[in-house]
Amino acid sequence: MGHSQAQKQANHDRIVEAAVGLFRERGLGGIGVAEVMRAAGLTHGGFYSHFESRDALVAEALAKAFAVDERRLEKAMAKTGKPAKPAMLEAYLTPIHRDNPAIGCTAAALVADIARGGAQARAIFTEQMRRYADRVAAVLPKDSPTAQADALFAFSALVGALLIARAVDDPALSDAVLESARRNLTKAIA
Repeated sequence: MGHSQAQKQANHDRIVEAAVGLFRERGLGGIGVAEVMRAAGLTHGGFYSHFESRDALVAEALAKAFAVDERRLEKAMAKTGKPAKPAMLEAYLTPIHRDNPAIGCTAAALVADIARGGAQARAIFTEQMRRYADRVAAVLPKDSPTAQADALFAFSALVGALLIARAVDDPALSDAVLESARRNLTKAIA
């Protein structure tokens, strides 16, 4: 790769990184190309030399964000020093995660936007949902005939609890939502 190609790739990566943070923080609909480019430290005019459309940027940003989420969850689980299932619940259902959507789970930050979004974003989310379900199923007992269904339930409950904890304006209620979800998911997916 020549210097100009290397620089173009670096700029491309900066655009995607900027989009990931902005999308997680404020949603897919409220962020325009000009704002993403500004956040990346680049001019609006250069956008189309990197992406054919805003939807192409959204798709690439989602794929990048989900990959980062998986690595981040693995690290957080390892830090707890607990077995996989309680580690996952403890790593996901935290006040820090609740309070920082820009660096948290992409699914929780964007699921409503993706549901209303284009086919490409929904396809990426569908594939990621399958990966999440497989990841959750991997921490459940191997002999369970309902492991996949339990994993879908657990992931849905994790995201739902996080969203509700973010939405309420009472800090004590928000903490109670997280604690209740941790406790009940621990029992429900034994």
